[in-house]
Amino acid sequence: MFKSLVFKEWLKIRWVFIGLAAVNFLVVMNIYFDLLNTFKVYSANVVVGQFQAYEIVFYSNIKYILLLTGLILGVFQFFPEINQTRLKLTFHLPRKENKLMFQMVSVGVLLLISIFLFDAVSLSIICTKFLPREFFESMLITTLPWYIGSICTYIWLITIFIEPNWVKKTISILVAVGIVSLFYAGEGYGKYAFSIWYFVLLTGFCSSIIFLSAYNFKRGIC
Repeated sequence: MFKSLVFKEWLKIRWVFIGLAAVNFLVVMNIYFDLLNTFKVYSANVVVGQFQAYEIVFYSNIKYILLLTGLILGVFQFFPEINQTRLKLTFHLPRKENKLMFQMVSVGVLLLISIFLFDAVSLSIICTKFLPREFFESMLITTLPWYIGSICTYIWLITIFIEPNWVKKTISILVAVGIVSLFYAGEGYGKYAFSIWYFVLLTGFCSSIIFLSAYNFKRGIC
């Protein structure tokens, strides 16, 4: 049953996943060519000096693309489930709704992680090609909250979609906006270097709320 459910989810969102992966690829290539042109115009010492002096995050274009990646994948994966009452049918399978929801969400999270791994590896190659090692290290620390924030966005979107109670749904929207904004509030290099584990724990806590919404949805608790 698990393989069938995973395959169903893949068939549903495969083209969205490919499209999102393509957009991320284009953004990364844009970052590469922007940096390449910068080094053609200015000397390496000037560029590095400017980046360090003004904390210029040359890869900032990908910041909100990551946010949109989690948001869009969540919409295309779960909006049809709610709009066409597919989720009610899925929850009537002979398994607990928590396990079914965990499996469905796991598919989306794994697809997001695969895109993020490509982004991280590509940006790492770009950093090591043009800039000193400290830029590579700061890039990883700076972008990690953005990746985690995208997953948190995806999780909150699902929670909001499947919550049947409109009061709880509205509260969830307000809480989600407040929490997700934390992941993207930092400016400059590595501002959240000492907060990474807090973000991981916060995302894990937010994930648990999905199961409460799934419980309410299956039983029609409003």
